[in-house]
Amino acid sequence: MKNIDSISIKRVQSKAVLELQKIAKETFFNTYASENTKEDMDAYLAENFNTELLQRSLIHPDSFYYFAKNQKKTIGYLKVNRGAAQTDTKLPDALEVERIYVISDLQGKGIGNLLLNKAAEKAKSLNIKTIWLSVWEKNQKAIAFYKKQGFVAFDNQFYWVGADKQTDVLMKLELNF
Repeated sequence: MKNIDSISIKRVQSKAVLELQKIAKETFFNTYASENTKEDMDAYLAENFNTELLQRSLIHPDSFYYFAKNQKKTIGYLKVNRGAAQTDTKLPDALEVERIYVISDLQGKGIGNLLLNKAAEKAKSLNIKTIWLSVWEKNQKAIAFYKKQGFVAFDNQFYWVGADKQTDVLMKLELNF
């Protein structure tokens, strides 16, 4: 990748479910495998990235997926949810960034910023002024990235990776438009 201008952000079509599954599993595994057991990772990947679940999510009217592409290669993705599709109801009138991942060797190159900008653009198009997300408390690199983008912590929630109960920090960003 020569520069960030060569990156495009495109809406994921339901026919691309296997491509989505591949990038989702790869990026989640590379982000969290070193901090979790193989059994817990295998269970999480099977439960959360199976084709049936992804296909249902792709066609849900309140969920939106986007690929980050460098020419034809998928290098990251974004999933945002509104309304009933959100994973938590603490901010019912907000847009949730449920998943935002970039392949590990391209992190720190501005692709995450492009994906967050797409989330903000989507929120504005829906007249939603708050974006929120959850990030694992041990993922300090991601927390620092979100703080740099203006997100602030407002709560915590638990979630499971296999049999391991973990804590996420909930963070939000108020948009000005």
